[in-house]
Formats: sequence, C-alpha cells, structure tokens
Amino acid sequence: MTIAELLDRLPSPDRLRELSIALAVLDVALSPDDDPEDRYFRFDPRDTSGMALASMDNGSGDRYYIAFTRDAVFGWGFAHEAPMSPFTRTPVSLWPGLLDGMPAEFEPLTRDARFQIADTFMATAAFWSEDGQTWHSGSATPPTGETDADGAEELFELILDDSPQAFERFAQDYLEMDPSEAAISAVYTSHPLDPSTLAELNPDADYDDLREQLHAMGLPAS
Repeated sequence: MTIAELLDRLPSPDRLRELSIALAVLDVALSPDDDPEDRYFRFDPRDTSGMALASMDNGSGDRYYIAFTRDAVFGWGFAHEAPMSPFTRTPVSLWPGLLDGMPAEFEPLTRDARFQIADTFMATAAFWSEDGQTWHSGSATPPTGETDADGAEELFELILDDSPQAFERFAQDYLEMDPSEAAISAVYTSHPLDPSTLAELNPDADYDDLREQLHAMGLPAS
C-alpha cells in the first residue's frame, strides 16, 4: 500500500508530534550509549531549518523525516529499494507528482543538502497537513503490479500502528530487549521519563545520565 492509501491510518498531526517525541525518548532510554547521530529515532525541537524535526534511520538505507511548524506538518520517507525511488529513473529524479500540492513553506527542505543525493530530494513517499486535521499526499501514480511501491507501510510502521504493543515488538525484534509495556505506555502518553519508568524500560541505564542526555536534546524527563 502506498502512503496515499494509508492516510486514514496516520494519527492526527498533534498526536504525531507526541508520538514522535515518545519514540525519541524511548530510543534514548533503551540505547543510552548510542551516538546521537546514529540513533534510530530522533526528535529535534530546534532543527536548523527553524522547524521541529522528527526522524527515523534504520541504518540500512531507509529513513523518514517529519517537519513540524506551529500549524503544519510535512513528512517524507525514503525506502532505498522501493520501485518509486529516484534511482529507478534516468536521470535520477523524484517520482512525478510525489510533492504536488505540498505546502510552499516546506519547499526549502527539498533543497536542503542533508536530504539530497545527487542534487535530488530523497523521497519515495510524502504526506502533509496544513490545517492540523486533514492529511494529504501528492498525485503520484505508482507503477503497476507493485504492492508497496513507495515503501511507506514499512517505513512508517510504528506511526501507522500507534500502540505500546507495536513498540514492544520492535524492541524485542530489533534491540533484543523486553521493556515493560506499561512503561512504554507511560511514555506514549507523554509521561515525563522518571527513575521508576526507566527501571521498567532498561534497568541497566543510569537515570541521571539519561536525564542529562534528554534535557540536552530538548526532550522531556522529570
């Protein structure tokens, strides 16, 4: 399924921001020794673009970014093996129609060198909201016969399934850890990370060190 077919499964824009922060907090809690640049999930409330920026990078070439302004949201993902990758086209170029209708305020992001390869915006899927309520996508037509042409279903898996159980499965499969579902739920409901919650997530983590990391990143901790 493409992102156009998945829009009704996206959480509301406000919830998406909350969820993005929760994923970043959980990432730090479960992997406190990781380099900040190598994290799976990140949330920067003070990105150089002037927007808040959430991101996911699986370390294997697939990633997504979600930019938040006061009123609008723009998300895009790049699945490196997706049929709608810019690299399936000659010359390398964005899939036609992918960004049709994108709010103009996000256009500078498409020219940001951080999000480009070969002077091309790296995206296979994109979505946005201007009113804080309704999600939209462009007019791109995927190639026929492809069930996941833009890679969106896998890229945005933990956003499309906004549940502590989904993150618990991710932690078990990817991190080989088994954090408490109740503790995950606390973070998912914007409960600031505290020592007791951290102990249920990762008993080997040092709370004072973790709190310092989170505060330096602009993320919530009690």
